[in-house]
Amino acid sequence: MTYHAASVATVMTATTVIVIGYRVGRAHAAWRDVRAAKRDLPAKRKTAWSHTRPLLLGALFMVATFVTAAYDAAH
Repeated sequence: MTYHAASVATVMTATTVIVIGYRVGRAHAAWRDVRAAKRDLPAKRKTAWSHTRPLLLGALFMVATFVTAAYDAAH
């Protein structure tokens, strides 16, 4: 791996960690609001799912990417 590729990989990894951390934090806060809400529960639940859905889809995309890379490396 060249120096440039290593630095690009480092920046991409750091960015991914920051984005995942942000998404996990927002999803956690949204679900905490759902548990704390008494009157406007449907609205809070909709907001919580709107923060959780991208996190789950991103995780599924990453798992699919890893599985594809592992399959490609094995063959």
